[in-house]
Amino acid sequence: MTPIIGIDLGTTNSAIGIFEAGKVRLLPNPLGDVLTPSAVALDTRTNTLVVGRTAKDLLAVDPSLGAVRFKIDMGSRRRWRLGTHELDAIELSAHLLDALRADAERALGTTVNRCVVTVPAYFDDSQRHATRRAAELAGFAVERILNEPTAAAIAYGLHKRDDESVFAIVDLGGGTFDVCVMELFEGVLQVKGVAGESRLGGEDFTEALAAHAATVAGVTMPAPGAPGWGLLFKRAELAKRALSRWTQTELQLPSELGGMAVPITAADADAAWAPLIERIEAPLRAALRGAGVPRDQLAEVVLVGGATRMKAFQRTVAAALGREPIHHADPDLLVAEGAAIQAAMIADDRDVGDLVITDVASHSLGVDTSREIGGRHVDGYFAPIIHRNTVIPTTQVEAFSTLFDDQAKVDFGVYEGEARRVADNRKIGQLIVDRVPKGRAPKVVQVRFTYDLNGMLEVEATVMETGKVFSRVFHREGKDLDGTELETARGRLRALRADPMDRPRYRDLLARAKLLWADSDPAGRALVDPLLDAFDAAVHGRNPKQIEDAYGRLLAHCERHDRGDRW
Repeated sequence: MTPIIGIDLGTTNSAIGIFEAGKVRLLPNPLGDVLTPSAVALDTRTNTLVVGRTAKDLLAVDPSLGAVRFKIDMGSRRRWRLGTHELDAIELSAHLLDALRADAERALGTTVNRCVVTVPAYFDDSQRHATRRAAELAGFAVERILNEPTAAAIAYGLHKRDDESVFAIVDLGGGTFDVCVMELFEGVLQVKGVAGESRLGGEDFTEALAAHAATVAGVTMPAPGAPGWGLLFKRAELAKRALSRWTQTELQLPSELGGMAVPITAADADAAWAPLIERIEAPLRAALRGAGVPRDQLAEVVLVGGATRMKAFQRTVAAALGREPIHHADPDLLVAEGAAIQAAMIADDRDVGDLVITDVASHSLGVDTSREIGGRHVDGYFAPIIHRNTVIPTTQVEAFSTLFDDQAKVDFGVYEGEARRVADNRKIGQLIVDRVPKGRAPKVVQVRFTYDLNGMLEVEATVMETGKVFSRVFHREGKDLDGTELETARGRLRALRADPMDRPRYRDLLARAKLLWADSDPAGRALVDPLLDAFDAAVHGRNPKQIEDAYGRLLAHCERHDRGDRW
């Protein structure tokens, strides 16, 4: 069987690794580096495309020869012209991934065609599908699309597997920003909450520093691809790195921009970065709110991504999360290490067999609905069924009603997002329920969303009066399934829908607790009520750890009663 490798497909740099002999081995490119610049350029001497450091150096001289930062345009229609070649973000990423695959085959001496590839947590469906498609074009079968902060947490959690703690992963890459609050408990690594921005990263800080230098020198900031832009950006990146170690530095403008040496202090950089820092603060707080974790419960805040070395960024994180952040190992490599560990878990490597990972939905999923406003029905409102930060896999149900007498059809648009109106969210597809029996409104239609770790979403609508069921399966990476693949997916989703109360010990305890409630006085009932409510809520949420916790508390109470202990 061919090995499964892990890939961090980054905005600025990418890396590839494998888990073997109990540890991660990152695989070098032909230059001996484990980090490969995410750049593609045209070598005009041979009229061929090159990637990595060679491409990055060509772009510094002539930015019109190639492309960088194409990751943030995944899923868009933007195209780049490289000589006679015109490529989109998928095709550019495929060239990069093909080079990484060749590096892996050279290092391992075997065919490599299976992978786990990472994406920012806040990538939407179209961006995830584009990433999968790029890997497929490069010759990979994609075993899992993995969120970058989750990958970093896997690598971090592997080192802390004997601990019990809540920690935050703060990931600022070249073009994306993610925050992930995690809990490690008895070998289970659970994502509690995520937040972020898919178009904010370290290269935005570099560009702001370049613009500052141009302003100080009294010259116009060149547009990307214009003369001088490549060298200016490269030198601004060096200045940004210098300011992570010293309080001042100097940025030498390219000759096309006058060649002036511009002194830059840390205070100058902070002022130039102020608008970007403001955008950093909101996701930090949103991740805590989504996780339901007070910041004083965080044991550690772990920084991931080279851009997190900026002092201004570290101060912002410390102020928002109430704890000085740390760099665990090399922040540039943690995502690739986690992807390699996830690949080993898929391959059933015994060295990681006792580590269990749960994730959450990064965006809310729901349907469009109408509301009665001012005596009339207004369409276009979003009704979430699976809320953002719900632990996945999950299945959730909501009931909807027809609006008019003799209404025979209900058309449910399926959406992803956080906006109140569906027009501001992303449409995934639709499910048509066309056999509603005639009669007086309202007729109830129950809608169930079932969502798994691979991004598979089944939407099932049941007309309650007749029991007629309508269903459709959507794949999070952007395509519907059919045939054998569809039936396999549905089988997996049906398994997810299994009611936790089907377990005999849960049914037995619930019957026992209800009898206790019936036989108790008001004071005794007041003690049992919150335990029953907590158990019901845990069962409804289908979170195994929460169900077991609630089960244990309710069982202990029942046993104390049976022993005759006083409350």
